[in-house]
Amino acid sequence: MNYEAEALATTLKLARERKGLSQRDLSALAGVPQSHISKIETAGVDLRISSLAALANALDLEIALIPRKAVPAVQSISRSVDITPQTLPEVAKIINGLAQEVERVRTLKIDPETLQRVQRTFKEIQQFQNLIRDPAMLASAREAIKTVTNSDGLKALRQSAQLMTTLRNKLAHTDIKPSNLPRRAYQLDGDDDA
Repeated sequence: MNYEAEALATTLKLARERKGLSQRDLSALAGVPQSHISKIETAGVDLRISSLAALANALDLEIALIPRKAVPAVQSISRSVDITPQTLPEVAKIINGLAQEVERVRTLKIDPETLQRVQRTFKEIQQFQNLIRDPAMLASAREAIKTVTNSDGLKALRQSAQLMTTLRNKLAHTDIKPSNLPRRAYQLDGDDDA
């Protein structure tokens, strides 16, 4: 298989993994047999346009023919979209466990104001979960909320709320530095030289 086909296969595999899909999940979404997806990703089969279109659609990708002169600009734009940090697997696991604990505690008759604060803060943390690189504080919040079993658990619930608020604030103020961004492939007249 040629270099272009291998690059396309790699792109499809990375897009599937970024979406957190297994080959079986993608098969169900795209209507392409899982065994065929496996062969495509390992460059073991030539990719048909119909399969490519189905996979691209399921992965929220577009197929486009562009002039060669525009390739550097398109690649730069594509890289800038791809630099969004991905949620670490251990963070996703803790987030899922914390979601279950928040739901469990919701059924208990505990201070509604604190419970609402926990739920609101947890939803905000979920929005920033791809920025969490050290899941220790998140794990501590989950452990604190696990100890809440009845109305006597108000102290643990407040502790969990405080940990999540601190984490949320750190995440909200995370500085994403432009120096980490890829260099632009072009510059328009009048652009500042940053």
